[in-house]
Amino acid sequence: MTRWVWVLGCVLALGCSMALGCGDDDGDSAGPGDGGPVDGGGADASTPDASGLDAGEVDAFVPGPECPLPAPFDEGVVYERTLHVAADAPSGGDGSVGAPFGSIAAAVAAATPGTEVRIAEGTYPSLTLGPVTGEPGRPIAVVGEGMVRIDGGGSSTGLEMSDASYVVLQNLTVVNAGVHGMNLDDGGTFDTPAHHLVLRDITVVDAGSGGNEDCIKMSGIDDFWILGGTLRGCNRGEAIDMVGCHRGLIQSVNVVEPVANGIQTKGGSSEVTIHACRFVRVPGRAVNAGGSTGLDFFRPQDAPHEAADIRVLASVFEDVGEDSGAPIAFVGCDGCTFAHNTILRPRTWVARILQESTEERFAPSRDGLFADNLIVLDTADLRTYLNVGGNTAPETFTFDHNLWWALDQDADWAGPTLGGGVPAETDSLVQQDPQLDDEHVPAPTSPAVGAGRTLGLDPVPDHVGRCFATPPTIGAFEVAE
Repeated sequence: MTRWVWVLGCVLALGCSMALGCGDDDGDSAGPGDGGPVDGGGADASTPDASGLDAGEVDAFVPGPECPLPAPFDEGVVYERTLHVAADAPSGGDGSVGAPFGSIAAAVAAATPGTEVRIAEGTYPSLTLGPVTGEPGRPIAVVGEGMVRIDGGGSSTGLEMSDASYVVLQNLTVVNAGVHGMNLDDGGTFDTPAHHLVLRDITVVDAGSGGNEDCIKMSGIDDFWILGGTLRGCNRGEAIDMVGCHRGLIQSVNVVEPVANGIQTKGGSSEVTIHACRFVRVPGRAVNAGGSTGLDFFRPQDAPHEAADIRVLASVFEDVGEDSGAPIAFVGCDGCTFAHNTILRPRTWVARILQESTEERFAPSRDGLFADNLIVLDTADLRTYLNVGGNTAPETFTFDHNLWWALDQDADWAGPTLGGGVPAETDSLVQQDPQLDDEHVPAPTSPAVGAGRTLGLDPVPDHVGRCFATPPTIGAFEVAE
């Protein structure tokens, strides 16, 4: 895939956990907080339904033709062959409708480029997939029909797959995973990443058992799409943790009540965009753009940054940051953007600028943009508005064209003081009621309408797929006709 100059979108068994490319291959065992675990136990993620789909849902995203998203490689594919799987099938099946395979792994092992593996509704044990190799125009798809649950049995990763290419995983729900919900990696071959993966409508509920364990762990993956789905109760790593991943689109994913952080891009990750996602009660860093990675795990090995060109766009953040967190943390992130987001009731901080990898080769957190965001807050819930750490370049950051509405302040509130060496904010609206409806969409009479800045990029879709106007509405939703 050619480099995505502008990408849009907001989704390994224990036996290899010590090998490069397997398990928690980021060298970061301290946890996601300020050099250690996030304080407190996080939000209560108890009693979700079987799919985790009972909170924080995102409306269907339908991009308009004027501002299309980069299309996943399986769009329009007609599969040449179909193999069937049923949980109650007797042994000896050949994958036909009348004699389905009894295991997902057996069907995938028999799949050739251009094959669609269709999995009947039911519960299946955790599985490990060896190298699965499709081809351009002839991917291999693994598709659940109805509610397909992969049960990790309380002790293992739900689904692991190494060194895959041109593979689609769709409509699968992972439950009861004692380690990661899914672990996708390059098999430790850093110079040959896994590539061209689509994860569509993937749900992971309550993965992990309190260690550095994620709902979805990705290491060394290039050219990927995570589209739709819900990640809930991840304990205690991230909802999505990317180490050395490049050119990715994460769009319309619900991140609901993880124990610590939401989505993390680190270890040399670049050109990843998180678009039209929803983050609900994330106690730590809802998005950690960068992070802290052991030197042996960077992809590429000589990457000069933890992360670069990470973009968080048109997403909604609700009640995030209670445990020393924030909607966005720029952590060793070079040229990263947080724009057109709607933030409701942030806790602790609204944003953080940090540097956790301090070796000489690494660029400091620099050239960040925080613009066109709509923030509704109680000032009493915050320590300060912005937290700036050492070894960063706060003077290179830009904050402008944001709308700040403080529910616990009078009409004469002067707005946030950024401090920390960050230049004063420009062209923002302060203490003007954004007139949000129950879905957080501004009214046509809102002061947010037409008050944003044009980002100077390709046309940008809003949270539900409408193109932003010129000039745009501040926040995640465009309302101008």
